[in-house]
Amino acid sequence: MLKSLIKDKMDLKDKIIGMALVALISLVGWNLHETWGMKEEVFKLQQGQIVLSKQIKKNSTFVKQKLKQLKKKKDKKVINQEIKKNNKKKKKKKKLQDE
Repeated sequence: MLKSLIKDKMDLKDKIIGMALVALISLVGWNLHETWGMKEEVFKLQQGQIVLSKQIKKNSTFVKQKLKQLKKKKDKKVINQEIKKNNKKKKKKKKLQDE
């Protein structure tokens, strides 16, 4: 009888230990699964970041180019205005000299 009680206690301990091991292995497996999923998400985010960086670089280059064009256009306009002013002054001087 004592042997059977001890055997039952050992069986119960073995079952508890077995259940604990199953739970532990399950948690480790779940953790690995989640970690792998996170790794994939991080990789996707990094790829997206690379794409965005390229797009930002393209856009920045485009904007810089347009700003340069606008500046050239503005500078050209200013130069033309100055030329017109000088021509008007020359005409006035010439008119005054002719009179």
